[in-house]
Amino acid sequence: MRQTITLILLLASSFAAALEVPVDDLDSWTILSFSNIKPNEVSVAENALLIEVRGSASPLIYKFDRPQRISGVNVRARWQGALKIPAGAVEGEKGADDFVLKFGIVEAGKRRLNWFQRRVAADWIKQLFKLAPEDSGVERINFLSTTQQKDRLGTSRQHPLSDLLYESRIVYLDAPGSFELKHDFPEPVETLGLWVSVDGDDTGSNFDLRIDSITLDTVSGSK
Repeated sequence: MRQTITLILLLASSFAAALEVPVDDLDSWTILSFSNIKPNEVSVAENALLIEVRGSASPLIYKFDRPQRISGVNVRARWQGALKIPAGAVEGEKGADDFVLKFGIVEAGKRRLNWFQRRVAADWIKQLFKLAPEDSGVERINFLSTTQQKDRLGTSRQHPLSDLLYESRIVYLDAPGSFELKHDFPEPVETLGLWVSVDGDDTGSNFDLRIDSITLDTVSGSK
């Protein structure tokens, strides 16, 4: 009986694995820029991703070789400088839509761009849908984000600019320094890639973010 239980546990554990996303190889990432917005400066320093924000914004995109079923994420990072949310403003609203880190999970789905949409869509939307294999589509980017405002911790929203963007505030940053963005999903999420946003353009803020590690808990086998 004990041997049977041990075998079952070994088989169950074999379906789970930790995936380390490279933060020391910039060639593994795609740096996207937005029209009329100054892009961030991105480099690799001391085996980590360094993102310099100078009133700027631009996402980093990481595409998986094949879709991954992700059950959890753990990002270790540190930042210095200042994200200046105006007094009386709500972080995420117009004029204050900047975050030290929004870590996006690109969820697989059925949405696809038709011929006309591919011609008129913004570049970031085209890049998003390129993450999907030819025979599938995209559901949304599920952003797990930091927040500078304690009363926003635990809140979520669909972004008013697009139903492709969903945000949840899960880490409160009261001062510069090291932090950990960690989240476990209730059920594994079929994921096409990662979308990392670091923004200071809306508030004209200057700060540096260093991402030391990105670890994903993945699950294989049948659903």
